[in-house]
Amino acid sequence: MIGQTYEEYAVLTAQIKALTAKRDELKVEILEDFIANNTDSATTSVGKFTVTKLKTWTYSDETVQMVEDLKAIKAGEESTGDATFEEKPSLRFTQIKL
Repeated sequence: MIGQTYEEYAVLTAQIKALTAKRDELKVEILEDFIANNTDSATTSVGKFTVTKLKTWTYSDETVQMVEDLKAIKAGEESTGDATFEEKPSLRFTQIKL
């Protein structure tokens, strides 16, 4: 029974990956359609599609350096034991290459 559970998990993982790739392709197609038709929304029988603007931040060199410095400080504390951690169980699945 447990072997069947593992197999079902693997099959679902593969299906999710394939469906996500297909959805991403459709997203590009829909965005291109919106651009071609100079519109930012469409209402369909399955719901409303809307193009929104997302901000992408670019920081000054000084801020980027501060972030890198912070990462180095954190790594130092991890190596000296000043920082603490907690281990929690997590499932990792590596699919075979077909």
